[in-house]
Amino acid sequence: MSILLTGATGTIGKEMLQILGQRRISGVRALVRDAEKANLVTAHGLDPVFGTFEDHSALNAALSGIETVVLITPANPLAEEQASNLIEAAKSAGTRRIVRVSAIKAAPEGPINNTRAHGRTEAEIVTSGLGYVFLRPNLFMQNLFMVTDFIKQNGKFSFAMANGKMGMVDTRDIASCTVACALSDQWDGQSFELTGPRAISYADVAVALSKLVGKPIEYKPISPEDVYSMIESAGWGNWMAALARDYGKAYASGWGDFTTKNVEKITGKPPRDFHDFANEILLPELRLVQPLLPRS
Repeated sequence: MSILLTGATGTIGKEMLQILGQRRISGVRALVRDAEKANLVTAHGLDPVFGTFEDHSALNAALSGIETVVLITPANPLAEEQASNLIEAAKSAGTRRIVRVSAIKAAPEGPINNTRAHGRTEAEIVTSGLGYVFLRPNLFMQNLFMVTDFIKQNGKFSFAMANGKMGMVDTRDIASCTVACALSDQWDGQSFELTGPRAISYADVAVALSKLVGKPIEYKPISPEDVYSMIESAGWGNWMAALARDYGKAYASGWGDFTTKNVEKITGKPPRDFHDFANEILLPELRLVQPLLPRS
């Protein structure tokens, strides 16, 4: 067993490190950009290797003797090029297969720059001759961490998805699926949309959180165009601004309103419900500081 994990210190990658460490899986390397993050890998008994997607010599060294690559790239304008560099290096190194953490409904003609880029990357992997599994997660439940501080201070939060329902998925379940696919070739040649057990809206999330914390939490939708302006003015660039705007439009239209049985199919366990995520992960974060709403 020899596995190279990219994106090891990201949202999904960190969950994978924990799973692999707990199971004491040997022969796992994790590609890390910064030496100071190596402890995140070694803490789980795994081996860090240093390099970037742009460093071809580092990729060649990291891939030496590797059978399976878990390919995770952060959402950014260069993700397609970064993935392509890894694919070419994997072919040269004699790597056998790639487990690609892709994007919901990845397709070259998709409505969002990220899904289009992932669609082209999937096509490149298919034509590369390497074995593959494509995992396409729906909206992350963990995206709520972007607004926890605002919730704690104001008792409300905003996204651009209107009241569209989404098959939100816990990133812990994405990580479990990715580990399962990395450790077995049972799922090779297949693509899987990953979701939670039910589709819910952010309005539903606000209702659920209000009940769980015993205080009112309000969801106030904002327009995709306003999200674009906010992100662009914050200096994150046009690509990220368009990403948030177009995901907002798509999810608001019902694009993500579906669920699958794929998490249970791959892992043998049902996906976590939003209440599981809220009780186990989100509520402790919301209760860290001052009361949710100021006292009158």
